[in-house]
Amino acid sequence: MRPRSAVLLALSPWLLAPELAPWPGGRAGAAASVAASTVTRAAPRVTLRRLPAALPPEQCRLPGPPMPTDAATFAASLPSRTRVVFVLDTSGSMRGIGDGQADIFGRVKAAVNGYVRSERPDRVDLLTFDQGLRSRRGYAFPADRTRWNTDLAALRADGRNTYLYRSLGEGLAPLQAGGYVTTVIVLTDGTDNDPAGDWTAARALAAFRGRGGLDTLHYVALGTPLPGDARAALRASGYARGVSLPVGEVPVLARVAPGTALRTVSDPARVSVPWPDGTPLTLSAPAGVTLARPVVEGGQAALRVGREVAPDTPALLCAPPAAEGGLPRRALLRLAVGETAAPSAGAGASAPARPRQTGLLWLNPGADRALGPGESVTLRYRLPAELASEALSLRLPPGLGGEVWTLPGGREVAVQLTRVGEGAGAGVPRLIGGGRTFDLTPVGGPGGGGDRAGGGLGAGWTVLAGLGLAALVGAGLLLGRRRRRPRPTPPPAPVHPAPEAVEGLEYTPALALSLVGRGGRRQPLAAPLDAPFDLGQLARVPHLSGLRLAHEAGGLRVLRVPADLEVSQGTRLLREGEVVRPGTLLGLAVARPSRSPHPPLGSLVGLGLPLSLHADGVGLRLSGPYGEHALTLAPGLVDLGLLLGAPALEGLRVTVSGPRVLLATVPSGLRLRRTADGAELRPGTYLPPETGLEWV
Repeated sequence: MRPRSAVLLALSPWLLAPELAPWPGGRAGAAASVAASTVTRAAPRVTLRRLPAALPPEQCRLPGPPMPTDAATFAASLPSRTRVVFVLDTSGSMRGIGDGQADIFGRVKAAVNGYVRSERPDRVDLLTFDQGLRSRRGYAFPADRTRWNTDLAALRADGRNTYLYRSLGEGLAPLQAGGYVTTVIVLTDGTDNDPAGDWTAARALAAFRGRGGLDTLHYVALGTPLPGDARAALRASGYARGVSLPVGEVPVLARVAPGTALRTVSDPARVSVPWPDGTPLTLSAPAGVTLARPVVEGGQAALRVGREVAPDTPALLCAPPAAEGGLPRRALLRLAVGETAAPSAGAGASAPARPRQTGLLWLNPGADRALGPGESVTLRYRLPAELASEALSLRLPPGLGGEVWTLPGGREVAVQLTRVGEGAGAGVPRLIGGGRTFDLTPVGGPGGGGDRAGGGLGAGWTVLAGLGLAALVGAGLLLGRRRRRPRPTPPPAPVHPAPEAVEGLEYTPALALSLVGRGGRRQPLAAPLDAPFDLGQLARVPHLSGLRLAHEAGGLRVLRVPADLEVSQGTRLLREGEVVRPGTLLGLAVARPSRSPHPPLGSLVGLGLPLSLHADGVGLRLSGPYGEHALTLAPGLVDLGLLLGAPALEGLRVTVSGPRVLLATVPSGLRLRRTADGAELRPGTYLPPETGLEWV
């Protein structure tokens, strides 16, 4: 080796990371020493990013007392469902009235609904306030989804004052853990102006006496700085933090207000977590459960679970705060390990399978439990009286997904089981509540989940049937080799004439409003004179969704103009806050494809625009600014336009493929884009969780 190369090789660790150099002066000393050794080549420009340190163990502990010997009893004491509590400011300032700086209320409501859709909590509490706590409503999901959408759309910000601390304290005081892990999100654009002064930020946060050890609170200040007393109280509480945003900015709430995630772990080597790769991890778990990898890789954590670990053992996975001064990120895990296999088919008697524990009554033994991929069955049970008020959870074998629904205080419980993999039926689903575990009725694949009769004759006929089926398949393969028929081509999507476009809005001297179409045709509107209104919703014209106006003494005030809609008076574009005088003709023009003025939405016109498509397993939802429409797909190719009576979607065909929905055809003039990254979807790809629809 040449002497010069040897010097470079010896010095390479300090050239790449001079802060590790043993010379005095760190980087400067290293440079001087290298120069003294006659090495004139410049050091490579390498930037090393220091990863955040893992969370200290004392900041990552399972809540409650030390875990007892009975893991199932301890697991039952931990939360098994998620709840989000929105504390929403409905004073007029949220619409830019009075001391308000921007009309953000519509976007705040959209952000609230977006959080519910993305995080899918089991329960939502909506608290509104202005001059005190104004309303309190609770929703159990998915049963109350329609009521939630209706109530949220009808919500108005027309109150006076911002008695924040009093309202927050009165809203938090009645909350109890009740088997939930709770995330509280406070949304306001003002500061507390209660003249009484008897409520402080510290008192309001201390009112949450019924909170659990994993509950969090997030104060989101919209366009205003966090008050000093609030900042100090949030930090001292140990469970709350705040963030301040610029004027007019409304965040994605799941990013600024992350709660504690709940995960059921069937494969310890692949634990899905909502944190970026490289995030260092800390684990709080009983003996026998350790980290197999110290950081997140591929969106997953990895655990080692010993054989002595019992099913239902809980563990808490933690990560450092996403931002300096924030709350630690946490995921409560339930380790579904050590599942016992279901009884074999040949061992069963002719009677249907029933739960072994006494006290759990199966109410619909005739339910079809033979499930194909993506199919579901709902099993109904009656609980013992002592479990009527207990929190319930499921422990499911691989290949099954499930939800459990019950009314507060009721004994009737519905368990929906869905086959999401090929292994369905290889284990027994279990219901957990009140420290007890109940074996539920097993389900299986087609022909494998119903009642079976034993006996040698039945087995013999099964063998003969199998041989006959094999012969038929072989004959079909031979015929297929001799003559292959071309695959039929789907019929082209129908072409519908575009409806008459809306090009303007006339505001007459008589304070009347009319839509103006091509050729000057006018359509009168019955607009309210005493309340703000959304022009798109009032006129049932989807591409005008979000254009909010209000009558006042001087004329017609423009409250909100969507970023992709142009409202003009002559050659001048109107902005939010301007007043239009009577006798004015306004121009309306669309600037974004998803708001094309021509899609004939048919029965979906009430949803408004833009539209998005949400895929949840084999279920689909179409949502817009004013509501959503859920549908269940039948087997085979489904044309969404024909199914929904929406001509603009005709030719958009999908089909169920295993546990997901496959995009089959896309009509000309329509584009589907993945909301997460804007990538255009092509036929032959699976639908992501959310897809935006654009007409071109």
